[in-house]
Amino acid sequence: MPQGTNAFFIPECDSTNTLAVEAGNKGKVVPSWFIAGKQNAGRGRRGRPWTSETGNLFCSYLFQPSAQLSNITPLPFIVALALRDTLIALGCHPEQVKCKWPNDVLVNEQKISGILIESSTAHAGNTGFIVIGIGVNLAHTPSGTQFIATSLTDILDKTLSPQTVFKKLAKNLAERLQSWTQDQMSLLVEEWSACAWGLGNRREIRTNDATFHARVMGLAPDGALKLKLDDGSSKQIYAGDVFK
Repeated sequence: MPQGTNAFFIPECDSTNTLAVEAGNKGKVVPSWFIAGKQNAGRGRRGRPWTSETGNLFCSYLFQPSAQLSNITPLPFIVALALRDTLIALGCHPEQVKCKWPNDVLVNEQKISGILIESSTAHAGNTGFIVIGIGVNLAHTPSGTQFIATSLTDILDKTLSPQTVFKKLAKNLAERLQSWTQDQMSLLVEEWSACAWGLGNRREIRTNDATFHARVMGLAPDGALKLKLDDGSSKQIYAGDVFK
């Protein structure tokens, strides 16, 4: 592990994010990874279940945000890029690994990974701790997902262990978090946009309130997705999903 970081392996649990949040609520906010062999109640964004078969990677990172991350808006994009770094290092072709707003990673236009970020509020409205949950399809591909999924085995025609993938991911995420400064937001937007899925294309957009089609125009500095509607007007959304 990166210096000063703990790692705990749990053969089976409900959810690594739940374990990390519980540790954070008890004040145990030493930077720590929680890795599970199997999850019985894995969860993704917006309360969706996350299929958690043995052989895939399920992990959560608990840490205290630094002053540079007092605003956590860039965090989903930093994590997605660290995941992309990892997949490329493992053998995926860079042109096939895309970041999908707001925080998924695709390979060959199929979902291989998801990210769930949770945070607590301390005194004066400041962020107390952050938990970054990451799931990566390594050996198994879930079925019945809203977005077509894939696995690393399907892509590389070989099976890599969760330990191998986790070590690279932990290193890449640590490097990106340590080097982050608030004045890099424009560079982050530029890097993320250069490997964004669907940029410039008309896509189906689903929010809590509506489903509609719009052209994906890019990422705003505050993390919102910029859209061009069919009537020519512009719109920004802060929560939702993008589909083909």
